[in-house]
Amino acid sequence: MKSDFLFFLGCLFCVSHAGRRRKVCRGLQDPDYVNYSNIRRFKGCTKINGNIIINDATFHGDPYLNLMGLHPDALNVFRDVQDITGFLVVQGNHPDFTNLSYFKNLIRIRGKKTLMKNSLTIAFTTLKYLGLTSLKSIQRGNVMIASNRDLCYVDSVEFRRFFRRSRKKRQKAIVKRNKSVLNCVSENAVCSLRCSTDGCWGPGYRFCVKVDSRFSNLIDDMLQTQFLHT
Repeated sequence: MKSDFLFFLGCLFCVSHAGRRRKVCRGLQDPDYVNYSNIRRFKGCTKINGNIIINDATFHGDPYLNLMGLHPDALNVFRDVQDITGFLVVQGNHPDFTNLSYFKNLIRIRGKKTLMKNSLTIAFTTLKYLGLTSLKSIQRGNVMIASNRDLCYVDSVEFRRFFRRSRKKRQKAIVKRNKSVLNCVSENAVCSLRCSTDGCWGPGYRFCVKVDSRFSNLIDDMLQTQFLHT
């Protein structure tokens, strides 16, 4: 009996360990982009050696290359990605493309290669919030988040906290021409009161960059209840 129990525990450990196994995948080179013909190769990837580029043709297809478009949910193939060694560019429009939760496990962008000096570019999208809740480090390159007409919450994020200490004077975060703060406030698209001054990636305390432990979940519940009845 004891040996059977130990064997069972060993099997559980193997399954758990296998679930965390790293898978390194080759990224994209500009002007290539995520599309119908290459998206399957990113399934299960935990590290991208290179870049990820998402643009309008990702969703709307390319008749010249005979490529059909993808629904944004196809980007779920990136859900295991923790590390991008190059840059991440997001410039796609689609009614259902409202957040970047597809990259919710992304921890670091290394920026070994940048695009126009940027390692993170988010521009001209239909995003409403970013949802990059695991992001901890942007090692090289600048951040450019601009001209996203529906994007809220982003003005609250202190991006300098993600930069390397030795590079903070050289790295920049440019956040401009997104949805105005006043319009976001009028729509209650603001950070939870539980969030620290580091800001948030989206609605509710689960999207806080860092939770301020002085506040309880009760505050969020009260505010949400009040908002639903107004």
